[in-house]
Amino acid sequence: MERISAFFIAIWDTISTKHQEGLFNTICLGVLLGLPLLVIVTLVFICCHCCWSRRGKSGQQPERNKRKKKKKGEEDLWISAQPKLLQLEKRPSLPV
Repeated sequence: MERISAFFIAIWDTISTKHQEGLFNTICLGVLLGLPLLVIVTLVFICCHCCWSRRGKSGQQPERNKRKKKKKGEEDLWISAQPKLLQLEKRPSLPV
């Protein structure tokens, strides 16, 4: 327990010394001490966002699948590259 308190006392002494040396050192210390906190907050935000997004999508998938089923006689409206290639082959070439 004494080692832990000695560690924090040493850190506090360093911060106090740098603060007394000037404003630039205080700003640098604030940035250096704030970066790990910013990284932790960002990681927590990203993890929570991913978890909430995954839950929402899994609950909505069955509804989407029901809507995507085709009815009889309904055409598929997707355009693929394959018909374009076939049309290019059928065109006559231009005389040079």
